[in-house]
Amino acid sequence: MKEKLISPEDIRNLHPIFRGRFGNILIKMLFRIAGIDKVNAVYDASKHKSGLEYVDDMLDNMGIIRKVENDAVLDSLQGASFITVSNHPYGHIDGIIAISVVARKRSDFKMMVNWMLSRIDTMEEFFIGVNPYSKDNKMSAVKSSVSGIRQCLEHLREGHPLGLFPAGGVSDSSWTKTEDREWQTPVLKLIQKAKTTVVPMFISGSNSWIYRLLGMIDWRLRMVRLMHEVANKKGKVIYVRFGQPITVEEQSKYANTKDLGEFLKRKTYDLS
Repeated sequence: MKEKLISPEDIRNLHPIFRGRFGNILIKMLFRIAGIDKVNAVYDASKHKSGLEYVDDMLDNMGIIRKVENDAVLDSLQGASFITVSNHPYGHIDGIIAISVVARKRSDFKMMVNWMLSRIDTMEEFFIGVNPYSKDNKMSAVKSSVSGIRQCLEHLREGHPLGLFPAGGVSDSSWTKTEDREWQTPVLKLIQKAKTTVVPMFISGSNSWIYRLLGMIDWRLRMVRLMHEVANKKGKVIYVRFGQPITVEEQSKYANTKDLGEFLKRKTYDLS
């Protein structure tokens, strides 16, 4: 296990400014402003465990109450590959909750995740990481994405389940609703190429009013707030609802990638 999920050294490697004369002061400010201290504290509280034990302990320590509905649909897919497609209302927590639910049914479940989640070494057995923010260069970022997609397809072809967030980012929020942006073409093409059953999975709720307000001002302010949102869910009840499996034959009716995305997104939000 790591001493810290995100260490000062990780930040120093991001940009020369953090290695300069005032680097340590800037790092301390960043840890506080961006909520990295809070994320590290969440990791520290459970890092003595691993796998599903870590997932459950972390969510329990955070006081998140999970209510699962219709997960029996997964029983009919035992021994077969499938893809879960989910909305993305919270951010990092969504992937952790999805793993806590699906991996209980299928221990071979993996999720395609971003740089932040893939750093959680105590959960690495559930991750296929994609890093679009490589510190080296844009070409490295592209290679990371291509490699991640290849791993996803291999995982499915070997008969295992895979979890995806097709929005590729946290849902947009207003005072009245929280909803994903248009589901992204690269993820939808992966689904088309995989030719396997898709299971819609809806995760209820939204982030705090502060997060929603900042998002209406500027998306960059919202991003700064995102790590704080990991640690403010105490007592929150989050519902995870599964829809009926969507066969390859049904998916094939939507040859156009955008049409498939709209169809799968609608099937997911119908569960709300």
